[in-house]
Amino acid sequence: METSKIKSDLRNITLLVAEDGEDIINIMDRTFQMLVKKILLASDGEIALESFKSNRPDVVITDLRMPNLDGKALVKEIRKIDKDVPIIVITAYKDDLNEEEQKEVSAIFEKPINFIKLVTQLDESIQGLSK
Repeated sequence: METSKIKSDLRNITLLVAEDGEDIINIMDRTFQMLVKKILLASDGEIALESFKSNRPDVVITDLRMPNLDGKALVKEIRKIDKDVPIIVITAYKDDLNEEEQKEVSAIFEKPINFIKLVTQLDESIQGLSK
């Protein structure tokens, strides 16, 4: 997939990233600032949920293990509000999601994160919205 194609597909979206790892969230911020219209950053699940309610992002990327409200609970709360928004989970522990929980998310990425694959998945998620 061409980078120019990815950028054009993502340029109009708002992305919410929920991640408590400072290094990872900084890398995501720098990476996605170049690709999306707006990036919202949250260091825990409660902040992410409030940001979701206030901003209604087009896509959510969340870690599973975070303080205050973990990624599983965040996904559950977001699904009560919006059944269709793409949610991409990043985790060091893929087995943390059972089969039913996996059905609630668009994709699961294990850490360490392959950012090229993550951007490609983000692009595919957006294409799914327009169908």
